[in-house]
Parts: sequence; C-alpha cells; structure tokens
Amino acid sequence: MEARYFKDYKYNYLILKCEETGIEGTYQQRMLASNKIERILKCSVRNINGAAYYYYDISSKVTLENLYQGKKMSYVQVKDFLEQMDFIYRNLTKFFLEESGLLIQPGYIYYDISSKQYYGLYYPRIASDRETSNELENLYEPLMDFLLNHIDTENQKLVDNIYRIYELSEEQFFSLADAVSFFEDVEEEDYSVENVLEKIAPEEEYPFLQDWTETEEVEFDSNLPASNKPQEEKGHNGKNRIYYGIFVVLSLCGLGGEFWIYLEYQLTQQEMTMILCCVVVTFLCFVFSLVQCILSGRRNQKQEKEDKILQQEIEDEFRDVRPVSLNEVLNRDMDLSLVGNYGQQNINKRVSLNEYENNYESNFGETVFIDLKHRTEEYKLYALDKKNKKHIELTKFPFTIGKMTGCVDCALADDSISRLHARIEKREDKVFLTDMNSTNGTYKNGLRMEPSETVEIEPGDEIRFGKLNYCYR
Repeated sequence: MEARYFKDYKYNYLILKCEETGIEGTYQQRMLASNKIERILKCSVRNINGAAYYYYDISSKVTLENLYQGKKMSYVQVKDFLEQMDFIYRNLTKFFLEESGLLIQPGYIYYDISSKQYYGLYYPRIASDRETSNELENLYEPLMDFLLNHIDTENQKLVDNIYRIYELSEEQFFSLADAVSFFEDVEEEDYSVENVLEKIAPEEEYPFLQDWTETEEVEFDSNLPASNKPQEEKGHNGKNRIYYGIFVVLSLCGLGGEFWIYLEYQLTQQEMTMILCCVVVTFLCFVFSLVQCILSGRRNQKQEKEDKILQQEIEDEFRDVRPVSLNEVLNRDMDLSLVGNYGQQNINKRVSLNEYENNYESNFGETVFIDLKHRTEEYKLYALDKKNKKHIELTKFPFTIGKMTGCVDCALADDSISRLHARIEKREDKVFLTDMNSTNGTYKNGLRMEPSETVEIEPGDEIRFGKLNYCYR
C-alpha cells in the first residue's frame, strides 16, 4: 500500500486508498468510520473521483519506527509495547473484527507521547482475499525484525525472550498474548551512582565508597562573591537587620502605648503591676532588637570591606605594574623552552633574537597544505531570530528536535514546537530532514513540508520549526 500524508489546518492525516472492490458499505468499513474502537486511529472514509480513501488522524503521534530510530528498547518498554498491542487486539475481537486487518508494521503503529499510548491502524479487508494473500503469511515478521534490531542487547533475558517469540510467531495460531506471557513484572534497572558502585565494588569490600556516595551534593554558584563566605550568609544578615528594625519600631510603639494608658486612666494596684511588667518586657525587647540591628549592620560592612580587599589583592596579583617597552622585549634573550618541539630540544638553552629568527625560517617558513577531505565535518543549525540565540549543533545522527526533554536530542522551549517535531539524519554524504507529524509544521526555504515528508537539506538552506528560524551550514 502506498501511503500519502495530508495537512488540514491543525490535523495531520495518513491516507490509504481502498484497493479492494466490494468493500464499500461492509460491516468492517462502517465500524472503522464510526470511531468506536478504543486505541484505533480515528478514520474517515472519503470518496474522491469514484475511489474510496481512508483518512487516518495521526496528529501529535509518531510511528514506532521513528520513535526508536537510533535508540534501543529496554525490557520494560518492550513489555509495555506488547501489552498495549495485545489490548488493541482484544478490542477488535469485542467488535467481531478480524485481527489480520490491523497493520502491525513499525511504520503503521503510532505512539502518543503525551498519553504514552500506542494506537493501531485498521485496514478493512475481505475475508476470502485475506486468506489467500501472500502478504499475510508472515504477518508478524516485520515487527519481529524491528524488535530484534532495536532491543537492548546487553539485557540477555530480553534477547532470549525476543528470539523465543520470533520462533513462535512463525506458527499458525500465534498471538501477542503468548508473547506477553514471556515477560515478568519487573521495574527498570536502577542506574543511580549508588547502584552502579554497589555492582562494581560492594560496600563490604570497599567501605570508603559508602561515605563517598552519602556525601551531600554541593551546588556551585557562579555569582558567589570574592570572599570565602557564601552569598546566602550576606543576604541572611541583611534580612535579619530588617526584622530587628521592625521589632525596634514595634517595641517603641508598645512603650508609647503603655505610657499613654498609665497617664490617661486611673489604675488599680494590680493593673499598675501588670503595666510595669509589660513596660519591662517591652523595653528588653527594644534593647535586644536595637543591639542586633546594629551588629547586623556592622557584620555587613565588615563583609563588604573584606570582599573589596580580596578583590583588590586578586587584581594586583595579575596586574603588571611596571610598563615594558617594545625595544626591551625585542632585545631580551628569548627562552625557546616555550616554543613547541624546538624548545624541547633546547631546554636550558637561550639564544639571541637573530639566532631565533634563523631557526624560525628553517623550521616554520614553509606552508603546510591541509587536506580538506580528512577534515572533521561539523553540522550546525544557526538561529536567525533576534530573541532566539540558541544554535543547534548536530552532534550525532539521527538527531531529533522537539520540546519534550528526555525524548529528543535537542529540546526547544517554545510553544510552537511539538513534543517530537523533526528528525535530521545522514545517509552516506547527504543530510535529510523529516517532519514528525508536527502541529505547526516544518519548513524548508519557506515551503511547508508534508507530515512525515523527508527532504534533503544543503548548506545555506533556511529551516523553520514552528516559528523558530535556523540556517543550516
């Protein structure tokens, strides 16, 4: 089947032509168009020029083939994939649909990154044609080949399970439920520092590793002052000074209120005693807050003074206070221990300027030809927008671009970028760009690419992801 792609406003469609005659109006086609089957791509049947076409909605979804291109599937990822595919098959049987109508080739299985769910593509077929079709004799072969090439080969248990499933898939009554039974409920292996060190060197054998792994992480702040004290301590002193200042004001207000009560009202002996106690407590709070406020200010001044002194010492250390003239430099004997290989041969030997010039002509006078064929190639996307200054360096191929950190090689924090937006790959000496069903599209030299379209890019081409512009060089 020849698949085509179509972009309609904010929806992306995969288009398959109905090749079989007599399928129009059948139960399979009507159930597909009703979109009632869970985890089956939504589809609409359109008649164009007397032919029927299936429009499958693939917006914000990527194929299994693109999802793991250049990556390996772990034990848990393979288990989750097989369980979800088995769930899709069970949904088909609920509606009395044949399992063989589900296309399980890696290019027709779609994955929604946001919901972490797989979706199947159902293509209606006529039973008689399906039984005699050579394409369905090895229904699971493309999927099994894909899994063998994309599993984590370091996990021996996973490799053994896939090979056993591959052998069973060639039998007549094989189903994905049989494949799921090979996988146990296990969690992803912990690759933390503590777990790796425990595997390399157990604590009983190397006890010093335990103390090292339990050390708290220290974050280095590039904005630290020149002093050895962290900047947080300086800010803490400033905040304390403000707090103590507030207590000073409140204490004064309390003293004023207490004296006002004493002067305005006729108080009993018991009330006089209470007022006196309140005055004493308030006065002590006033004195304590005033003293702490003064000490905090002195500490800040002392800290600033130490910072200035240390900064001045650093500047003086790297400053050449004595000016040197050009003639003095030229007339000075040169130490060639600092001049490459020639200096290694003349350690502890000083020569005059004329002798150095003669040696320079003999050793460095000829121009060396650089063979550009053996030059290390660099591939980059240079940002062209004023607000976007982040260049993209293509360090490996295939290289994926999107906004979901952890799932792509380069994460772009922009609302116009899809979770998995585009992929750049290298084939022989050419570089190709593929749109990954992005919502806002991928553009080459101003022309929007079709969903899943792959085009060759050359140095100087302008590439746009959503509203971010780049130049490929």
